[in-house]
Amino acid sequence: PIDLHLSPARTVTAETKVVIDDTDFDDNDVIGLYLAWTDGATEQVPITQTITQTTWKDNAFAGESLYWQNTADEHTIYAYYPHTADVTDDHKVTVTIPYVQTAKDEKKCNILYGTFSGKAQNNVQIQMRHCMSLVNITLKKGAGYGENDPMPDITKVTLIPQHYTSGTLDLATGTVTLNKERFVPDITTYLLTDDTTPDVPDYRAILMPGETIRGIMITTDDGTDYRYIPETAPVTEANTQYNFTLELNKAGVTLGNLTIEEWVKEVIDKSGDANMQISQDFG
Repeated sequence: PIDLHLSPARTVTAETKVVIDDTDFDDNDVIGLYLAWTDGATEQVPITQTITQTTWKDNAFAGESLYWQNTADEHTIYAYYPHTADVTDDHKVTVTIPYVQTAKDEKKCNILYGTFSGKAQNNVQIQMRHCMSLVNITLKKGAGYGENDPMPDITKVTLIPQHYTSGTLDLATGTVTLNKERFVPDITTYLLTDDTTPDVPDYRAILMPGETIRGIMITTDDGTDYRYIPETAPVTEANTQYNFTLELNKAGVTLGNLTIEEWVKEVIDKSGDANMQISQDFG
């Protein structure tokens, strides 16, 4: 048997988006791994036939190492991030998002999932996809503001009027299902503090897939609320980002632009995936 080791591939950068604005997995990030195999398998092996569960942390296995069982049969590796110990017997994981989000929430909210199926080989690459949805909101000056007029001071930007904060990740499929019994009136986004254009502020929030983006409210420091209600409310999908550019006018707010695309900042391989590489250890 071959002793397998897992590490983030060198191609995992801010562009391929392992963690939203990080350049790589951090040392304390933990990836959950399952190895599934059955005698004579010729295609993907269901996770219900898992023979090994382990985790990857600090560029090493934190639990039991993974081994091919033989060279003839198909094996399937299931990977998800961030790892949790609270996995049910049917391989379900509860995922939650806060209703007031901050930059520190990105990692625990940014659920990644991927699988590999194949026979024993020297190197295995697992492509992990985002299981959640991303909303980006850029605010610009609109009608009634002169070229030299400053933007009004924004105290918060919220997604209204109702959103869900809990769901279930199925490790057999990588899909997140909404828990429609748990919802909040709105989701408060957070300001990107590393923005290079402070006069055009950007806000961000992570949502569950299957949500409906019914409206966006901008609150200024004088207590004024500006509401944008889309004519057709987008329904969020996994591994997808929704980029709103809103023009803040003296008398209200209007849509400048909306783009819907794969959750990547800059597509390199046209897949929007984050890669992890497994390589053999002959030691």
